[in-house]
Amino acid sequence: MELTRYQKILLAALAGMLVLFSVLMAVFRSSPGVLFEESLLEIAGEGVYTGRVMGEPVAITVTRPSDSRAVVEFAIGDRFRDVCQVDYPLTPVETVRGPVDGIRVTKNGAVLFQGAYARDMDGGWFDENGDWAPQFTVRAYTSGDPWRYYETDAATAVAFALGPGTAAHGDPGLFALAVFLTALLAVWILFHKQLFRFEHRWARDPEPTEGYLFLERAVWLLAAAAVAGVYLAAMVTVS
Repeated sequence: MELTRYQKILLAALAGMLVLFSVLMAVFRSSPGVLFEESLLEIAGEGVYTGRVMGEPVAITVTRPSDSRAVVEFAIGDRFRDVCQVDYPLTPVETVRGPVDGIRVTKNGAVLFQGAYARDMDGGWFDENGDWAPQFTVRAYTSGDPWRYYETDAATAVAFALGPGTAAHGDPGLFALAVFLTALLAVWILFHKQLFRFEHRWARDPEPTEGYLFLERAVWLLAAAAVAGVYLAAMVTVS
């Protein structure tokens, strides 16, 4: 099978993308972090999370004076210094879902939340009367100052106190899709004439015209760019 220079260049580019993004995927997935304000913090040590978020250095430190108490310190540049104390589990509270372990969260000495919390239940927050009281983190970002409306809330403090789940750059599903599309495009480039003849198998000795081949080469280039876009989306997605 004789390939044109254009085909060889595109196939080499596809192979290069596959190798490059495979290496990046392995590196990213082997270095998990912790999500905070839609950015990843590095796990700098046991209970220590550091990084840069929206232009500010961030350090979050978790200590456990006792089995039922955690202290979470949030340091965000020179702008925020919050110390949250999470007492959990406490005496169970009778809720609409039955008995649930009690919880008390304070920030800088003031009570943020007191009631019950079921860590294995989505939205498992209940007030002191046992009624459902979900704690949602809602942020409003502005182009001028992304930290303008930031407040350390109970949900964030509890997430770090109980051990935040890890995440990493690189979406395996999107990456698998990119690899699949790479293979499809490579097959098309390699066997485009055979595919053309199969598609027009009812005609006698079908051959693509120069105009058809020119358009096909343009589509290959656009398809390669689209595949690169899927690879990039896979790399920047946090999962």
